[in-house]
Amino acid sequence: MMSPGGMARRTFFKRTFSKLEKGSVRGSILSLCSAAVGGGVLSLPFVFVLSGWAVAIALIVTGALAGVWSNLMIAEIAVEQKLPNFDKIAGKAGGKCMQYLLLASIMGFLLGACISY
Repeated sequence: MMSPGGMARRTFFKRTFSKLEKGSVRGSILSLCSAAVGGGVLSLPFVFVLSGWAVAIALIVTGALAGVWSNLMIAEIAVEQKLPNFDKIAGKAGGKCMQYLLLASIMGFLLGACISY
C-alpha cells in the first residue's frame, strides 16, 4: 500500500455490505435508482397480462420512439434558440399560458406520483 492511509482502507466487501448511513453516497445512489425505476417498471408485468404480449411490446416501442423523438426536438429547439431550460422553451413556444400549463402538468405529475407511491 503506497498511498497515505492505505492500510486503513476498507475492503470491497465492507464498503459494499456495511450499514447504510444517513446521507451517504451509497444510500443516495440507491434512493435515486429506486426513484428512477419506480412503479413504472414494476407495473410492466401487469400491462403485459392485461393487453397481451404483442400489444404491450408495441406500446413500449411506440412510447420509446415518441420519447426519443420529442427529446430530440426539444434539444434541437433549445440549441437553435439558445434557451437554457424547459421553462424558457415553453415560454418561447406558447407564451405565459404555455409556461403555466407546463407548471400545472409538472405539479399534476408530482401529485400523481406521490399518490401512487
